[in-house]
Amino acid sequence: MSDSDVLTEADIVVIGAGVMGSSIAYQLGRQTNQKVVVVDQSPPLGGMSGRTFGQVRLHYSNILMLKMAQYGQRVFSDWANVVGYGDSGYVPMGYLLNVVQDQLEALHRNIDLARGLGIDTKFVTPAEIGALEPVINTEGLMGGVYDPLGGFIDVTRIVLSYLTAAQESGVRVMTGLQVAAIDTAGGAVAGVFTNNGLIKAPRVVTAAGAWSAGLLAPLGIDLPLEMRRLDMMYMTPGSGGGLVNGCVTDGNSNIVIRPGMGREFLAAAYPAEMPLVSDPASTAGADADREQVVRIEKSLSERFPGLVGAQPRRSVSGTYDITPDWHPVLGWVPGISGLYLAAGFSGHGLKLAPAVGEVVAAALLQTDPPFDVHPLRFERFAEDDLMYLAYGPGARG
Repeated sequence: MSDSDVLTEADIVVIGAGVMGSSIAYQLGRQTNQKVVVVDQSPPLGGMSGRTFGQVRLHYSNILMLKMAQYGQRVFSDWANVVGYGDSGYVPMGYLLNVVQDQLEALHRNIDLARGLGIDTKFVTPAEIGALEPVINTEGLMGGVYDPLGGFIDVTRIVLSYLTAAQESGVRVMTGLQVAAIDTAGGAVAGVFTNNGLIKAPRVVTAAGAWSAGLLAPLGIDLPLEMRRLDMMYMTPGSGGGLVNGCVTDGNSNIVIRPGMGREFLAAAYPAEMPLVSDPASTAGADADREQVVRIEKSLSERFPGLVGAQPRRSVSGTYDITPDWHPVLGWVPGISGLYLAAGFSGHGLKLAPAVGEVVAAALLQTDPPFDVHPLRFERFAEDDLMYLAYGPGARG
């Protein structure tokens, strides 16, 4: 921003103006009169939050994740009353996960977890899957889970709404300002070094997504975070004209599909190993796009015959910041007082963002948190106390 050179001190600095940073900024602006500043090298949605699948679901392998996703869905569905500015773009088109035999026990386990929290979710038979999504080949399927409140959110609207509401509450949002390093002194945070000088602050939140590990490494903090690229493709129907009615994940081929705008759908067919990347802003390239189309076509022919012949239109690449257990890190960074970490969301960030904003604000302002996020602490990796994944690593989480 044009006046960035005059800012030298703040009470709290939030690094990152994506969906996490904007939710944190909104909650801080709502709950405190302290001087809060959000810093990002890109304009809003210039990072990974601008390249997401936009899907929300209420099917997870852990109680904590379910509670946070459930809270997020409530916020998205009542945005005007809860946030009071803008719109979440939430469309409850339903979420369907299909499974084969070796995933059936895990499916029932996760359904029971969700129903125990009062979440509207149910087991569906292959025949019911076919009725929900006629484009699906149900041969070999043993059933699935259907969440009627799952669906789509508009991340652009969410981030801009959060940031605007935060600024109206006095939070300062400074884009085009790169954080080069986190400053510390005597084992505590002292501020952040930017390309425009030092901003002194006793509390710093690292919500920079795939860039977080690079910011922590010079401090001697080894965050086990891998940057892996996820390629997505917008497609239009082929001669058959088929489309999905809601958000669908096939547990066997690990393809995820949702409707797009008008006569198109968005598909992500996960490879056996998502590509490692060194640059979080990297995109697929022509060769990767061709490989992606081949994977999608293979998955469609096996599970979605009603979509066979769909034509690729445009590709979108995003970088997932993946931890060893595919779950985020939320908590104070050990050994450095005043440094809080919100990273490693592995694509789960959208539906968790409202809860993350509440949790981080509570930690910084020393109020009672709405969720006990101790299971997501940084130290769990060294303690070998990883979060459970019913279906193993991947989009099915």
